[in-house]
Amino acid sequence: MVLITLDPVSSGVDEASPRTVDVVIVHGLNGHPITSWSNPVTKAFWPKDFLPLDIPEARVMTYGYNADAAFGNTTADIVDHAKDLLGSLVDKREEEDEQRRPIVFIAHSLGGIVVKQALLSARIESQYSSINENTAGIIFFGTPHRGSDKAAYGKILATVASTMINKPTSKLLSALQGNSDTLARLTSDFRHQLPQYRIVSFYERKPMRPFKKEIVEQHSALLDAPDEDQLPVDANHRDMCKFAARDDETYEKLLRRIRRILKARHDAKQTVSPSCNKHYIIPHNVSAAFTGRDDVCILLRESCISGKAIKMQRRFVLYGLGGSGKTQVSLKFAQDNRESFWGIFWIDCSTEQTIEQGFLKIAQTCKIEEDLETTCTWLSNTLDNWLLLFDNADDTSIDISRYFPTGTQGTIVISTRNPDCKVHQTVGSYEFSGMKGEEAIALLLKLVGKENSTQHQYDAASNVVSVLGNLALAIIQAGAAIRQNLCRIEDYCDMYQHRRWELLSRAPSQARFDYKYTVYTTWEVSVVMIEGMKTQASIHALDLLRLFCFLYYDGISEDIFREAWENTTSKSQSEYTALNQVRWLFGNRDSEWDPYPIRESVVLLSSFSLIKIDGSNNNISLHPLIHSWARDRLSIAEQTKWAGLITSILAISVSFGDNTIDFIYRRSLVLHIQYCLNNFRLFDTVSNNKKEDIEIAEKFARVYTENGQWSKAAELEEKVLEARKRILGDEHPDTLLSMGNLAASYSNLGRGHEAVELEEKVLEARKRTLGDEHPDTLLSMGNLARSYSDLGRGHEAVELEEKVLEARKRTLGDEHPDTLLSMGNLARSYSDLGRGHEAVELEEKVLEARKRTLGDEHPDTLLSMGNLARSYSDLGRGHEAVELEEKVLEARKRILGDEHPDTLLSMGNLAASYSNLGRGHEAVELEEKVLEARKRILGDEHPDTLLSMANLAGSYSDLGRGHEAVELEEKVLEARKRTLGDEHLDTLLSIENLSVYLNNLLLPTRSLSISASSTEPEQSREAKFKNNQRLKSWIKRKFKRS
Repeated sequence: MVLITLDPVSSGVDEASPRTVDVVIVHGLNGHPITSWSNPVTKAFWPKDFLPLDIPEARVMTYGYNADAAFGNTTADIVDHAKDLLGSLVDKREEEDEQRRPIVFIAHSLGGIVVKQALLSARIESQYSSINENTAGIIFFGTPHRGSDKAAYGKILATVASTMINKPTSKLLSALQGNSDTLARLTSDFRHQLPQYRIVSFYERKPMRPFKKEIVEQHSALLDAPDEDQLPVDANHRDMCKFAARDDETYEKLLRRIRRILKARHDAKQTVSPSCNKHYIIPHNVSAAFTGRDDVCILLRESCISGKAIKMQRRFVLYGLGGSGKTQVSLKFAQDNRESFWGIFWIDCSTEQTIEQGFLKIAQTCKIEEDLETTCTWLSNTLDNWLLLFDNADDTSIDISRYFPTGTQGTIVISTRNPDCKVHQTVGSYEFSGMKGEEAIALLLKLVGKENSTQHQYDAASNVVSVLGNLALAIIQAGAAIRQNLCRIEDYCDMYQHRRWELLSRAPSQARFDYKYTVYTTWEVSVVMIEGMKTQASIHALDLLRLFCFLYYDGISEDIFREAWENTTSKSQSEYTALNQVRWLFGNRDSEWDPYPIRESVVLLSSFSLIKIDGSNNNISLHPLIHSWARDRLSIAEQTKWAGLITSILAISVSFGDNTIDFIYRRSLVLHIQYCLNNFRLFDTVSNNKKEDIEIAEKFARVYTENGQWSKAAELEEKVLEARKRILGDEHPDTLLSMGNLAASYSNLGRGHEAVELEEKVLEARKRTLGDEHPDTLLSMGNLARSYSDLGRGHEAVELEEKVLEARKRTLGDEHPDTLLSMGNLARSYSDLGRGHEAVELEEKVLEARKRTLGDEHPDTLLSMGNLARSYSDLGRGHEAVELEEKVLEARKRILGDEHPDTLLSMGNLAASYSNLGRGHEAVELEEKVLEARKRILGDEHPDTLLSMANLAGSYSDLGRGHEAVELEEKVLEARKRTLGDEHLDTLLSIENLSVYLNNLLLPTRSLSISASSTEPEQSREAKFKNNQRLKSWIKRKFKRS
C-alpha cells in the first residue's frame, strides 16, 4: 500500500511553483496506481502527463493497494485500507500550509468505496480532522454505490470483479456478495456527509464483452446527492478513465469539474469572515468517546444554520428518554458550529432557580444589568447571532417558553425528556431512543480500546449493545465495567443476566458532569419527580408503570384494561382479587368505561419519556432497559404482587367472541401472556390449588391453542389437569373437561395415541357417571371418533359417530344443532373412507336443515356449505364445489370481514377447487392473499400459516414454478420440524411434498435423501383442506364449556 506523488512534466511548467491543491487518485478492484489510468494505445498516463499542465498548482498523488485483499475477506479490510490512505495523506500533509490545502479525490469503480470509508473514518477520528475539513470534492468513475436490494448489490459487485480480473476467486466473489449489505449501508451512512462536498459522478454508457449491458448501471453509479453533477461517458467500465489525449472529451469534462470544485472552495473561504464567536459559555466539553449521530447533527445544522432566511426565532427540540445522548448532541452541535454564533450560552432548565442562574451568567458575561427580564430583552434586540442550549428541560411543571427571548432573533436548542416540548419547535425536532446498531458497537469498542477489533470481539460488542437496547449511557457504563476489568467484553452479557442492577447502577470512576447519573438513577430521578406531584394522576401513573413492567415491553394496549373492565360486569368484584388492589381502574362499574384516568396517567409517564406512545394506534412501549429497571426497583414481595395483578387483569380481559376484532385482540395478548408466565410463577399457584389461578391457566391455554402454540397450551393444560384431579377428583366434570382439552392439544401436536388414551378415559367416566346418552357423553364420543379418524382408524370412528348421531336424533330430534353437527362429522368420516356419495347425502341434509332453521348466512350454514363443497370436489363435481365456495367466501367477506380466520379458510378452499379445475393462476392469486394475511395476523410459524405456505407451494409446482415451490416447502418443513417434531404427520407430509417438487426439478438424488417415497402433493393438500375444515367444527364443540 503506497501513496505515490507524481512529479509534473517539465515542459512549460514551473516546477518551483507552489502547490496549493492535493488531487488524490484511487484505483478499483485488481487495479494499479498507474496502468488503471493509462491509455492502452497512446500509453498516456494523464495524471502525470496532462493534469500538471492544466492545473499546475496541483500536487497529484495516486494510491496503490491490494484491492483483491481489501474486498476479498471482510469489510474490516476495507477499513484498514481506508485508514492506510488517510495515514499516508496525513504524512504527505505535515506542514501547516499543507494541512489547509483543499483535497479532490478521483476514484474508479470500487476505489470509490475505499474513499467513502476513508472520509467516514476521517469524520469520526480526530487525527484525520484536517482531511475531513479540507476535502472539497469527490469525482467517481463507475463506482457501484448501491443495488436495488442486497442480492442485486452483491451481483453488481461480483460482476465488477468478473470484468476486472480474468478468473475472480470464489473467496473474492463470496466476500463481495456476503458483504454487499454492509457496503450498501456504507453508502447510506456516507450520505449524511454529502452536503459538505461537491460530488461528480461519471457513469458508463457502453457494455463490456461478453456482457450485454453496462457493468455498473446508471442508477447504481449515482448517489442522487443534492447538486450532484451526473455525466455519462461513451466508454465501457474499464476504459472510462483512460484518456488518449488532452482533448479527450471526458478528460476536458473532468478538468472543468476539478476547476469548479476548487473555485467553489475558494469562493466559500472568501465569504467566511474572521472568527465571529466571542462568548462560549458551556460548562463541559463533548465526551471524547462521542460517536456517530450524523443524522441528527446534520439535521440540526441544516435547520439552525442554513443560509435560508426565516422570519422567526429558530427553535429545535431534542427529546427522548434519559441517557440517550441528547445533551451530548447539543454540545456537539455547539462545538462544531461555534464560529456560526457570536455567543453560545448553556442554561440548566432543571429548576426555575437554575434557569435564572443561567441568564444571570449571560448578563455578567455580556456586562448588562443582572436581571432576567433585562437579559431576555437585550437578547431580543441584539443584532449578534446567539445560541441558547436549554438543557434538562424535564420538569413538566415549568413552562420554559416563559424564558424564550421575544422576537425573531437567535437560536434555541432544547434537550428534554418531555415529548410535549415539541410544541416549542419552529424548525424541527428529533426523538432519541437507542443509537443505530453500528454506531453503538463503534462507541463500545472505542470505550474499551478495541477500535481495531477482531470479528469475535465485534460480535461480542454487538451482543452487548443489543442487550442494552443501544442506549448511549448504558453503553458508557458497560465500557467502564469492561475497561476496569470487572469482566471481558465477551463475558459482559452473562454477568448482566445475574448482576444487572449492580452494572446499571454503577457510575464510571472517571464520570464527568454530563454523566452525573447512572442509567438507573437517571430514571429514578423521574420517579421521584412524579411522586413529588402527589396527585391522583401521579399515583395512578406509578401503578401503571408497575403493571407495564410485567407485560411484554411493546404493544401494550389500553384495550387490555377496557376489556377487563367490561368483563367484570358479569361477576361480582369479590371474585377478582386483582380488581380490589387497583380499584381506581375497576371501581366504577356501574357506568360506562371511562378511559380518562388511564390516559391521563399514560400522558404523565410519557412526559418523562418513561414510556412511548405510538401515534398510529396509541399502543404503549417501554425501552427494554426501562422495562427491566421498573421491575428491578421493586422488592421481591412487590414483584410478586404486581406480576400477579397484571396476570389476573390479562386473564380477565380475555373473552372468546367470534368476531374478527376479538380474534385480533387475543392474538395481541400472546407475547404478554408469555411474559407474565415467565415472571409470575403461575404453575406454583396452580399446584397450590388456587382456583382463580387454575382458571387463568385454562384461559391462557385456550389463547395458545387458538394461535397455534400447542406445546405451550399442553404444558398449561397438564398443570390444570393435575390440579383438578387433586382438588376435585378424577371424575369431576371439570376434571374430565380438562382432560378432553389436553387430549385436543395432544392431537394437534401429533400425539394421537396419547389423545385417544385420554379421550377413552373421559368417555368411560362419563358413561359411568352420566349415562350413555348424556350430552357430555355424546360429546366425548364424538371427540374420540375424531381422534380415531386422525390415527387412520376410520371404521372405529364411523361406528362411534353413527351411535352419536342415532342417540342425538332420538333424544334431541333430527334438526337440533348438535344432531346436525354429528351428521356433518359422520359425513367427514364417510368421505375419509371413500364413501363420498353417503357423505354428500348427509351433508346435503345438514345444509338444507341449517338453511331452514338458521338462515342462509348463519356461520353454521356457511360451514355446512363449505363441507359439502369439499365433498363435491372429492367426487369430481368441481364446478358445483366452486359455485358453493364462491357463495361462502362472498358471504363471509361481507359478514366477517376479509381477514377473519373463517374467511381466509374459505379463500384457501376455493383456491384448491380452482386448482383442481386447472385454474392455477386464480388459485395462486387467492393463496398468496391468504398467506400474506395469515403471516401478518397469525405469525410466520402458526400451523395455518404453514398450511397456506404448503398449499401455495403446490400451486406453484402445478404452474411449473418448481424452484419457488421448493423454496416455500423447505421453509415449511424446517418450521414444522422445529415446532411439531420430526414424526408429526404434517412434518411427514412436507417431506413427501418436497420430495415430489425436487423430483419434478430432476433433482432425484436430493429428493431421495429427504424421503424414500413420494406422494402426489395435490392429494395431500386436499386431505389437509378437509381436515382443516373438519377441525373447525370439532374444536368449536370441544371448547364449548371451557
